[in-house]
Amino acid sequence: QIKSLRDQVKKLVKDLAAAYFYETPEELLSDMESSFGTMQVFTELVIRFGKEFGKLKQSKNMIDFSDMEQFALQILTTEQDGELVPSPAAKEYQEQFAEVMIDEYQDSNLIQESILTSVSTVSRGKNNIFMVGDVKQSIYKFRLARPELFLEKYHSYQEGRGELRRIDLARNFRSRREVVDTVNDLFGRMMDKDMGGIVYDERAMLYPGAEYPENEGCGSELYLVEKPDREEDMDARQAEALCVAHKIKELREHFLVTDRAGGGLVPVKYSDIVILLRTTSGWDEAFKEVLEQEGIPVHITSKTGYFAAPEVQELLQLLRVLDNPCQDIPLFGVMKAVFGGFSEEEIARIRSYHKDCSLYEALKEFAGREENFPQLRERVAEFLDKIAGYRSCTVYLPIRELLAKLVNDFGYLDYVTALPAGSKRRANVEMLFTKASDFEKTSYFGLFHFIRYMEQLEEYNVDYGEAGLLDENADVVRIMSIHKSKGLEYPVTFVCGLGKRFNMQDVNQSLLLDMDMGLAVDYVDPERRIRNKTLRRRALSRKLREESLAEELRVLYVALTRAREKLILTGSLEKAAETWERTQEMEGGKLSGLDFLTAGSFLDLLLPVLPGTCVSVTTAGQAQAAAAETGEQLQLHYRREQLGQAGRLGDEAARLRLLERLNGVYPYASLAGLYTKTTVSELKIAAMADRDEAAFHTFETKEVQPCIPAFRREEEKVSGAVRGNAYHRVMELLDFDTVAGTAAGEGFPESFQAYAQALDSSRLEEELHRFLCREVEEKRLLPEYFQAVQEKKIVRFLASPLAYRMWRAGRGGMLYREQPFVLGIDARRLKNDFPEEETVLIQGIIDVFFVEEDGIVLLDYKTDTVSSLAQLWNRYETQMDYYQEALERLMGLRVKERILYSFHLEAPLG
Repeated sequence: QIKSLRDQVKKLVKDLAAAYFYETPEELLSDMESSFGTMQVFTELVIRFGKEFGKLKQSKNMIDFSDMEQFALQILTTEQDGELVPSPAAKEYQEQFAEVMIDEYQDSNLIQESILTSVSTVSRGKNNIFMVGDVKQSIYKFRLARPELFLEKYHSYQEGRGELRRIDLARNFRSRREVVDTVNDLFGRMMDKDMGGIVYDERAMLYPGAEYPENEGCGSELYLVEKPDREEDMDARQAEALCVAHKIKELREHFLVTDRAGGGLVPVKYSDIVILLRTTSGWDEAFKEVLEQEGIPVHITSKTGYFAAPEVQELLQLLRVLDNPCQDIPLFGVMKAVFGGFSEEEIARIRSYHKDCSLYEALKEFAGREENFPQLRERVAEFLDKIAGYRSCTVYLPIRELLAKLVNDFGYLDYVTALPAGSKRRANVEMLFTKASDFEKTSYFGLFHFIRYMEQLEEYNVDYGEAGLLDENADVVRIMSIHKSKGLEYPVTFVCGLGKRFNMQDVNQSLLLDMDMGLAVDYVDPERRIRNKTLRRRALSRKLREESLAEELRVLYVALTRAREKLILTGSLEKAAETWERTQEMEGGKLSGLDFLTAGSFLDLLLPVLPGTCVSVTTAGQAQAAAAETGEQLQLHYRREQLGQAGRLGDEAARLRLLERLNGVYPYASLAGLYTKTTVSELKIAAMADRDEAAFHTFETKEVQPCIPAFRREEEKVSGAVRGNAYHRVMELLDFDTVAGTAAGEGFPESFQAYAQALDSSRLEEELHRFLCREVEEKRLLPEYFQAVQEKKIVRFLASPLAYRMWRAGRGGMLYREQPFVLGIDARRLKNDFPEEETVLIQGIIDVFFVEEDGIVLLDYKTDTVSSLAQLWNRYETQMDYYQEALERLMGLRVKERILYSFHLEAPLG
């Protein structure tokens, strides 16, 4: 018998191997063994990480929401015979609570179930829990919701009798009969035990409970929108949004809704309409743009659009002008805005006064020479004085204070508040203050860097979204996600984006996780460089896909049940006309298991079950009715949206004129780099760019700090920035008398030769280490800096003639370390075509310089990884030039020697 059983197992393994394309049964078994071994290591790693992370949070007295849940579970339950039972603390709570009432029970997860059950009297044999929910609306799988908890009680509790009693609340007091019938008709065909988790029978279906007056046109509608061809001027989202816009206009003209206050019928308002989307990302902005172009007011909870807000643009343009007034476009915006108050005609007159220079130069020419328009000349002169005054403030005022001064001086907050949507505009301006404060917490400073900071946020799509201040009574169309709409209701509900593909990323990950089946991964053979899906992973992927599709079906149910009086569905797809024609031949049967498992969008779920319909056709904006009323609840429409003639160019001449303007070259682009203040580091980077240095980076990027596990930390390499800062800090603190003096014996050597002969290398190394440890203990040196420097490199520097010269200068009070400076230079030195009267301030910090009898010795420390000193000098020659100029102008002495000391090469270059 054992032999027979073994043969059966072998045959089963062989059949499985063949079914999943393994060459041999041994390969399948090796696959499974490799998978389970990998998972064991992974789970142990996750558990270990959880413990270490928990210790870290505990040391900082911090917990997150999941910690609260776990701590509550630990307090209220204890393990007994492998099961969780109420703890003594939970039993005390059982005495306090007469009933435990749970709303939205279909969204409960296992930990919530355990916590709430523990404080009830269920463990004593008395059921005092009352639960309310609708499993068809369980849409929070990503929060670990377990609709199975609801279903288990739904099927086991008795209807209308017994202690475990089920009461079916089937009446819908929200929606008109037409909406209820549509929902019942669709989900009676789509939802089943294996598709959505519940049989949509007479117990699960909805029954109208609300009373509405008779009203025509309340039937539900589904619009199939043809995806535009590639050569057309809009994409599928815009085409669908245009279809919605046309339908909204039609409703505004002909459709009536119930007035809840009076009970009669009134014209539909924009605020009666909502547009629901499966996801708002990439969709809500497209819909908002199209609807607003069609004259329909819209509100979205936006995460974009902040930089496009006029009040934000006007302030940023003013800041750009204060940083560099020779930029025509920002200056034009400032002159036209409240800051200048000039009309377009006045700006044109000023600009035409001097056509061959920048607008800023034209303003100065106009203010100094124009005689025909004295009043305008006075205003121009006053405007230039204001700009000059504010520019002088940019040198010393922090950005937030500069913004506050500008806003207060011009009364800008009051001005924007008085405009339409003033509350939102005011909030946008105040948000700019917040961003200025955030900028000041960084290592950057100055107006130029703030402008570049904001431009990079805009360029890399780090948008904040407009400030969301909307009066709930505002007459606008709302756009929101289906999840956000849960619990809400609207007279007219559009459910859009039905053609969007489902997000199945979780099903296709290399690592899959399921609460019932555990973990599964791909099989990887690193020696043969083979990756394949394991049997376990295939099974788990299939289960997750079924659960995800069931949740998508429930999401659709939630969306459709938000409507009170009219439900409109829209979706775009390719070959929509063919799909529309094919649908007319369907009888509207039940959704098959194959259709369910292969569905990639809501339309894939809907189209196979559509009943016979009343069909109307719309092409290019012209409607043609094509069928008679059949009594069905859902009407199917086909639309092909195209831009009207107003959206296209009228003639070839207009197209060429537009192209000429769009391709025009800005004549003063060379002035874009002019700024009031910069640093030596910026100029150094610019010089590297000119020389095509490999070390040059157009934008400074934050260095990624890798997370290195404990067992590899000894191999961790210090980042370049930390290493450079560490060496500079050590050299700034270094006490030559304490370290070098002690190692060289008593007294100061009169020459380097004497110093070299007296120096004890091992003693020097000991004294340096002792000195650095003391600096760390006294918190003058960061521990990470102490670990970053190689003490032997410092020792070799201290044994050099350069260190001896520094020691000698320091004893005479002529050694200066980490000296800041500000230097003003003619802007034309940076670029020949900059204005001659402009001065650019350059600031920097000199590592060290010391004064000897015949002049100054300038020294800069470098930790770059280079192959030669010549390469180092090529990088930093520009920096040393500015340092030398600053020293000679500030000290009144000649810089006789310039030295770069490389700690990487352990050698000086001068």
